[in-house]
Amino acid sequence: MTLFLNFLYYDYVQKECRLKKYVLIMMAFLFFLAPLFPATQEELCETCVQYNLKILEDKLLGSSEQLPGYDISILLPKGFLKEELTVEGLITLIDSREIKGKFISPKGKTSDITYTLSPYHKEKRIFMKTSNGWYPWDSAQIRDNELIFTFHYWYCPPASKMDLEIVDLALEYLKEPALWHQKDDRKCKNDKKERLWSLFCALKIASIEKMGEYNHRNTVIQTARFVIDELHPNHEFDHTLMDFNNAPTTSYGDMIQVLKEVRKRILEQLKTPAP
Repeated sequence: MTLFLNFLYYDYVQKECRLKKYVLIMMAFLFFLAPLFPATQEELCETCVQYNLKILEDKLLGSSEQLPGYDISILLPKGFLKEELTVEGLITLIDSREIKGKFISPKGKTSDITYTLSPYHKEKRIFMKTSNGWYPWDSAQIRDNELIFTFHYWYCPPASKMDLEIVDLALEYLKEPALWHQKDDRKCKNDKKERLWSLFCALKIASIEKMGEYNHRNTVIQTARFVIDELHPNHEFDHTLMDFNNAPTTSYGDMIQVLKEVRKRILEQLKTPAP
């Protein structure tokens, strides 16, 4: 989960699973935004963050009370804010063109955000796409000409048939012990070329092969993290998949057990109608 620390330029070094609640809160540094229903801070779940964005020329810019100094922006077309700011108008804008934004750390470093409208269960939601994952807005409202939104930053997308294909391809990559290595660096530059795979790189490359792009917190990757947390509740991994893969105590059988449990959970989800 300190995965998000890459997105924050390695500013945060807290152990992820030992203090999971607080890690999740800090993770919000890089997942910036999302409410579509009125929300107060008291109503927020422990893995949710609220942001308040104010109008500043042709953009919305703001921060979270929980995360002071970590700002996000939404860059808007010239003239858009001549009209009254509404949630409906923002949704229509995002549905009609590509809208960008920035995540700004206290040291002034920035990372890109792309806002898009994507299916979420039986409706479309505004998603924030970042290099560390895609996050749907949970609620949003306009109050005193400010955009106020919340989002769940430990979001795991609903399972799809493509997720099952990703797991199956990863299992194919790792179908025998000789194809597995324990020197994962999360860069995955040599795994495909040399046909030697770490757990993370097998899942990452399989995701790219099937989806055409990589979402750092897609269903398969997130579920694998959850499974490792549950099977090894006392671990102190900074980067769950990499450190589990590289741990001297992890066997090939342990790694395959994780993938098979991920596959089982995805199958169970696919048999259950979406809410």
